[in-house]
Amino acid sequence: MTPLLEVEQLTVHFRVGGLGRRRTVHAVDEVGFSLAPGETLGIVGESGCGKSTLARAICGLVPATSGQVRLQGEPLLGPARAARRRRERAVQLVFQDPLAALDPRLTVGQAVAEPLRTHEPGLSRLELRRRVDHILTLVGLSPALHNAYPHALSGGQCQRIGIARALILQPALLICDEPVSALDVSIQAQIVNLLQDLQDEFGLSMLFIAHDLSVVRHISRRVMVMYLGRAVEIASRQQLFATPAHPYTQALLAAVPVPDPARQRERLFAPVVGDLPSPLAPPPGCRFHTRCPYAAARCREQAPLLRPFGEGHAVACHFAEQIAAGERPAQPVEPARTAPV
Repeated sequence: MTPLLEVEQLTVHFRVGGLGRRRTVHAVDEVGFSLAPGETLGIVGESGCGKSTLARAICGLVPATSGQVRLQGEPLLGPARAARRRRERAVQLVFQDPLAALDPRLTVGQAVAEPLRTHEPGLSRLELRRRVDHILTLVGLSPALHNAYPHALSGGQCQRIGIARALILQPALLICDEPVSALDVSIQAQIVNLLQDLQDEFGLSMLFIAHDLSVVRHISRRVMVMYLGRAVEIASRQQLFATPAHPYTQALLAAVPVPDPARQRERLFAPVVGDLPSPLAPPPGCRFHTRCPYAAARCREQAPLLRPFGEGHAVACHFAEQIAAGERPAQPVEPARTAPV
């Protein structure tokens, strides 16, 4: 199957600081993956690992330092007007904060209709209203809210409006940047189920960024784990949660609370300890070696490549095979000890 989205060696660096000393933030480094039509790829990792920057670079909201992004085989990045128009119509973003994502001066109808006014200026007022009312109905809102303002609505309603606004142009790719993290748990389930229903309705492909691994497990077909700007593991949902191969993935899964104390004590993996290193000065070699319980001398000197680890599974770890078999690598090096996160 031909991929809908192809990301190759995508890198995003930012120059920060004053005139005297400028430094580089390594936000995203050489990330690559593909996304099939109708597929959902979950992206997980700690705050500061580059998930949102990756999403914004794909959308063109931040400039990529290097790398390629292709949608249906066509280049998506670049300043050319044709590329921008194709990107704006084919790729839409759902933001984390539903209220902040909406202009408080616009009514619900005006906010949802704005993309249509920009990309299809020839639409009549009647057709514009019909299409807005239709998409509002699809996301579970009444067309009677057409003249309401965002401040009068709940967080869940505002997020549904953001989803309606993103889907009004019928994009091929929907990027959800932690779309449920600001909502109550009961509302989170409604929004996740709504996204799945809309995916079936429109045949959408989705990138779903989240911290909550239970949500990612529910909605994603495959999962990519990021650490300090790099992809460290990509696997199917079943593979990742049943047999994680990277120590960081194991630590993330171990951090998920278990209500049964007996089961908690029987867990195979330990949560990650220590602070996330600064992206201004990422560690040499494997970026996780300062917090990894399996770190060896090679890890400090050589950065592991993302390599195949079974069918549909890739991992960036020198000792993935030994770790998966329950063995410790030779010549272990004690990781740097810092306060627990």
